Amino acid sequence: MRWTLANRMSIGVVGVIGLAVVSSTTAFLGLWHVNELMDLTLEEYLPSVRAAEELEIAVLEQRGFVSSYLLDRGNRHWLEELEKRRGSFQEGLNVARAVSSTREEHAILDRLETVFGQYAATREEVVALFDRGEVEAAEKLLIHRMTELFGQAYNLCEEFIAINIRYVDTAAADARRQARTVTTTVACCALLTVVLGSVVLWLFIYRIVFPVRALVADAQGFSADVVRETEPLPVDEFRAVGMYLRGLMSDVENRQMSLDLSRRQLSDANKLASVGKLAASVAHEIRNPLTAIRMWLFAIQKEVGGEESVDRKFKVVSEELTRLERIVRDFLDFARPPQLQRVSCSISEILDTTLELLRPRLADERIEVVRCDEPGLPRVNADAEQLKQVLLNLIGNARDAVAGGGRIHLSASSETEPDGRKTVTVRISDTGTGIRPDVQARIFEPFFSTKERGTGLGLCIAARIVAGHEGRLVLESSSERGTTFALHVPAFQVTPT
Repeated sequence: MRWTLANRMSIGVVGVIGLAVVSSTTAFLGLWHVNELMDLTLEEYLPSVRAAEELEIAVLEQRGFVSSYLLDRGNRHWLEELEKRRGSFQEGLNVARAVSSTREEHAILDRLETVFGQYAATREEVVALFDRGEVEAAEKLLIHRMTELFGQAYNLCEEFIAINIRYVDTAAADARRQARTVTTTVACCALLTVVLGSVVLWLFIYRIVFPVRALVADAQGFSADVVRETEPLPVDEFRAVGMYLRGLMSDVENRQMSLDLSRRQLSDANKLASVGKLAASVAHEIRNPLTAIRMWLFAIQKEVGGEESVDRKFKVVSEELTRLERIVRDFLDFARPPQLQRVSCSISEILDTTLELLRPRLADERIEVVRCDEPGLPRVNADAEQLKQVLLNLIGNARDAVAGGGRIHLSASSETEPDGRKTVTVRISDTGTGIRPDVQARIFEPFFSTKERGTGLGLCIAARIVAGHEGRLVLESSSERGTTFALHVPAFQVTPT
């Protein structure tokens, strides 16, 4: 097992929690045990002591009433008082039996009951002797026998009290011992909790807080590369690290996308270098015969034309020649990309010119064009003719997608790229059938086309032209309800002098 920081902190936290649980449980059990001892003392031992004291008082009262009767020369008042207190001993004895719980206590109470029975019989005998006039015999019996029985009863009561006091002392000692145990255990747990808490705090400060602060300091030094100046790092270290990491991941993702794009472009360039040379050579050789064929076709049409059926056939041939010339031009553009003549220009004006060229055909095909330009768009540093070719290709593809009637939506707006650059973005959306998900990743590949009569070079050339402007051409969405392409061109930056 590797002693990682997470393992160490987990063990420390679990240890602190465990010690807290142990100390709490120990304190709870100790208090419960002390409470049980207190209940036992209050419910059994102390009531037993009070009952024994009541028994002592009852025995003493009966002896006192008899003595007072003899000394007062047969005053019946003392016998009446004796009669009133006759049941007090039995009541006290019953209470003592009820609260007694040990065999030793019950044995003492049994002996006490026997002695008291003898004491009561002797008391009656003393009264009877006195009533018969045998005063001397009554006094002798009172002094010797009743005093002896009183002493026995009193000693038994004291023994009963002593036993219960011993039980109380034992319970108190047990409670004190339990309290010491609980105190020691809780103190040890508290000490260990402080030690483990200090270790966890040390690990947190020296292994988390300080490294995080160092990371935040590094992030503040490099934040200009991954976080815009309008978003300074927060004071909270963890939030700052989170923002830094999010910016870093975004930067890595953007760089990975750029790297993947560069790799694809390099792969395409390597694979198609020889194809491009061959295509340029073949296209150049085809262009001259095509020019001658178009000239001869025009001359023949002038000589034999005039009939509608013949002119229609000449028109079909002329359209096919135009398509061949477009294919030849695409091959030449693909093989030898033209040098960009970049100047400050307006995207809106380029869109106006492009739509002016396409408006007649769009009207013939009953295609509605919806235009929405953001006011105050910045200018771009671009080759207007090359961007017009890109827009012609994108709008032409949208026109083909909605052939037979539909809508094309054009919009231009100012946006900010993830790296902070300002761009002018043109979006071309149509209401056609969309592009199938299985071919979306290949639409910018050379010679890949979903059209039966397409060369597969239109989007490839358009993407290369936009990349030459340091911009991006992306497929933003495609579904059964249409397709949206976004053309991002960097805004014109005025260099301070």
